[in-house]
Amino acid sequence: MVRVGVDRVFGLALAFAGGCGGSEGTSEGTAGSTSAGTTTASTASSTGMAMTDGSTSGNSATEPTTGATPTTQDPSSMTAEPGDTLDMMTDPGTGGVMMTGSSGGEDATTGEPEPFCGDGEVDPGEGCDDGPANDDTGACTTACQPAACGDGFQQAGEECDDGNAVSEDACVFDCKVNFCGDGFVGPGEACDDPLDLLCTDTCALATCGDGKTQPGEQCDDANADDTDDCLATCLLASCGDGALQAGVEVCDDGDADDTDECTTLCEPPTCEDAIKSGNESDVDCGGSCTACEAGAACVQSKDCASKYCEAGTCALAASCLEIRMAWPMAPSGPYTVDFDGDGPEPEAPVECEMSTDGGGWTLVQRTVWDPAKTAALFTGYADWYAKTVGTPVPGEGYRLAGRLWGGLNVKKRHMLVHRVRKAGDGSSCAPLYYVGSEGTLTIDDSNATLTGLLATVNMVNNTLLSTKDSGPSTNCVNANGGAPWFYSSCCSTCPTFAGSYWAQPHPMASYTASAPDQYAAKQADVCNGDAVMVSQGYSGINDMAYYIR
Repeated sequence: MVRVGVDRVFGLALAFAGGCGGSEGTSEGTAGSTSAGTTTASTASSTGMAMTDGSTSGNSATEPTTGATPTTQDPSSMTAEPGDTLDMMTDPGTGGVMMTGSSGGEDATTGEPEPFCGDGEVDPGEGCDDGPANDDTGACTTACQPAACGDGFQQAGEECDDGNAVSEDACVFDCKVNFCGDGFVGPGEACDDPLDLLCTDTCALATCGDGKTQPGEQCDDANADDTDDCLATCLLASCGDGALQAGVEVCDDGDADDTDECTTLCEPPTCEDAIKSGNESDVDCGGSCTACEAGAACVQSKDCASKYCEAGTCALAASCLEIRMAWPMAPSGPYTVDFDGDGPEPEAPVECEMSTDGGGWTLVQRTVWDPAKTAALFTGYADWYAKTVGTPVPGEGYRLAGRLWGGLNVKKRHMLVHRVRKAGDGSSCAPLYYVGSEGTLTIDDSNATLTGLLATVNMVNNTLLSTKDSGPSTNCVNANGGAPWFYSSCCSTCPTFAGSYWAQPHPMASYTASAPDQYAAKQADVCNGDAVMVSQGYSGINDMAYYIR
């Protein structure tokens, strides 16, 4: 195709017309000529000029192959204006020349220009078109779409626009800049949930030591010092946490064991800490503390004031023998017992001898040199049977009610302990122990007998008890101020006796100088060779104690 100006087209057209040598036709828009057997047709349209040249061989005229009617047109009738552009091209159908043109920039073959974004018209597929005013930061973008969050352009009212709906980046889905507290975990944030108690107000996961007390933490002082009031574990310091709080705790071993060297009070155990601590068997008693009262817990009998632990509880034993059986190492001394357990007899103090012949001896009677202290023992049978006289304190007259003697004579063993009186200062020699066996006590409210007793000395001289109003030796008792005993007119063992021996009733015995005791000792041995008080072959006794087991 060849593009030429309009003035040259007209010249070409005239040249073509003149070269035919034919006459000029007058039909509008059509010119034709014939020369040497050739027919030529040219056609012009209102929007341009076209010339078609068809030739035939011989004398036959042939229609153009396009089927168009050959016409001729005066070139002066063409509407092309100077400056317009005409195109010359060969008609593919006829082989002739076609001329097309455009005026004012319009395509002569299509008419109106194609629509485009920016032409100021909202064309199909466009949401807006402000023409030259289109701007990616304005109301209508250069893509002819209304400005919107997510289009990738930051417009009025938007803090950002990264062109996506992801809210975990710097710009969230609603074109707001991601910030701590918006509920979206953005760059640099470990969490972001105002309702999550484990997410701090700085969008960091709550951690112990961050200086902020979070749920699950009792405190948070942002240090690892366990000696202050907030531990490195963010718990308030407390006794038992295993950390020694300066100025507050004496110790802290982190356990709940009050039996070790540090109690749950975070102090060493004491007998006044109001808890069961150290080696105590109960609260502030037992172990190395004072003995526990009845009913308290015990581990062994020595934990109890009664010196008797039964099934882990301090109780009252029925006798010294029961105490000894429960606690083989029980010492001699005062105890409290309950002779009949749950029976009507009240608990009572007793003296127990726990070392001689296996121990377990219960004192039932004591007479002493001082007549004033034994005078109350000079009674009839009814009082002997029913009443306890005095207390079992060394140096004092004492007798347990006779009705209770039989219950203590479980092993049928009897013991007399004599402390002989020295002649010089009246002091006592060391004790002599005389033990008998197989002696059976039978006691009721009218009589008392002791039968079968075997001993190396005459511990008794009769099997029947005599008092000032009963027994075979009533006259002897009354004449000599004798405390109730197993007399036979006279006695080898005399709890108290006067007559021709002493001006006042005193304890005495006839065998201490010659008969060895349980430990093979005699009077001379225990008195270190010192002279003793003697009358008619009887040695005066400062303290005569009678025990049964």
